[in-house]
Amino acid sequence: MGLRRPLSIVLLTSTIVSFATWAEPSAESFQRCAACHLATGEGIYGAFPPIKGRMASIAASAEGRIYLVAVVNSGLMGPITVGETPHMGIMPAQGSIYAAAGISDALNHAVQVIDAENLESDWTPFNATEVQRILDDGPSKNGQETAKLRQQLLEKYPNLQ
Repeated sequence: MGLRRPLSIVLLTSTIVSFATWAEPSAESFQRCAACHLATGEGIYGAFPPIKGRMASIAASAEGRIYLVAVVNSGLMGPITVGETPHMGIMPAQGSIYAAAGISDALNHAVQVIDAENLESDWTPFNATEVQRILDDGPSKNGQETAKLRQQLLEKYPNLQ
């Protein structure tokens, strides 16, 4: 009987700590992204599009979440227009660097920290299980396929341009 109470407290404490760390993305996971999109998420005009002001709305739909995972994992190749600004940079695939947990953490940082002002109250953070499921479904094998996903996303949600 004496062992149950300490064990219960340990399990409860570890659950609370796990939840707290799951919900708080780290800036470290975003460092590779910041090399091009900058730590502020404002991007570099004409080369790397801004993610600030856009990530929360893209991540609000199932299709947008699939697209974002594909961009990080498989990259994005080809010209894109964000707002009225054309961008000619190449997003290299990061799938060999990040496992599912790293992708979810980087995306959560981009949405919850960089684009926090546009976060909806019903926001659901990415998690490693969701990202792994998306990766297993294989929505994109390379940057050109990700560009096709982007086009499909914009056809359905033109305001995400």
